[in-house]
Amino acid sequence: MAKQKKGPQIFILNGAAGSGKDTQCKLIAEKYNFAVITISALLNEYVWESEETGGGTCGSQDDESIDQMEKKNEDIKRIKKCMKDGSLVSDDLVIKVFMHRLGKYINGVEPCTGIVVNGFPRTYEQALLFAKNGIEVTSFINIQVKKDNLMSRISNRMVDPVTKINYNSKEVQVLLKKKKGEELTLEEEQMLLLSSQGDAFKNISDEVISRLTKRADDDEATFLKRFHLYQQNEEKIISLFPTVYRSVDGNGSIEETFAKICDILDGGYRYTPMSSKGG
Repeated sequence: MAKQKKGPQIFILNGAAGSGKDTQCKLIAEKYNFAVITISALLNEYVWESEETGGGTCGSQDDESIDQMEKKNEDIKRIKKCMKDGSLVSDDLVIKVFMHRLGKYINGVEPCTGIVVNGFPRTYEQALLFAKNGIEVTSFINIQVKKDNLMSRISNRMVDPVTKINYNSKEVQVLLKKKKGEELTLEEEQMLLLSSQGDAFKNISDEVISRLTKRADDDEATFLKRFHLYQQNEEKIISLFPTVYRSVDGNGSIEETFAKICDILDGGYRYTPMSSKGG
């Protein structure tokens, strides 16, 4: 890939599993009209497109085509395994799908004013590709959330398969109780008042609630594996972005975290360090 010419600003949004990256990226896209690159979505798309086009059927293809299909089938197996057990997909495969999509935005094939990269890079090797390819990053934003809070969010997380928006199952149950006209405890009233989901959650429809489902990978063992991998790579990755690294405390509500991120995007950031490694 050629050195990056003047084009859309690139913001990296990073953080451990459960830190709220997907939600914040959605809000950023809505407010700033930025394109979002989410590696998990790209990998899912890669699997879907590969399976839709026939995967490993050989037919009358030449040896090169057969080799390519066999390689793609192996890629699909690796991706599915990693998504299931919480391990990281190999750097070569992740970099391939990332650079393909990024190139479309940088080269104007899919025009945009800005790009937010969701949860990438996850390893030191992935982080190196920005410097190697002359890709200028405006800000590397790291959402830091305490481990206990992350675990709580993961264990109570449900997702709308249509909008891909995550919801807190405890808060949904309390909201349903209120909709039925049942009396809420003081603690439950406080839960809705201080809902981490934000104001939009209070108007969630019965249709959306009925289709909420638990993510297959949201279990404690998978979370702990992902959290360990995140911590293992965090400092090495950050070291490659010393002048553009920004830290955001993500322990508060969605709106509070988004306001801090907007300060960075708008150029009004003030650095307030905190550790994500506490319990």
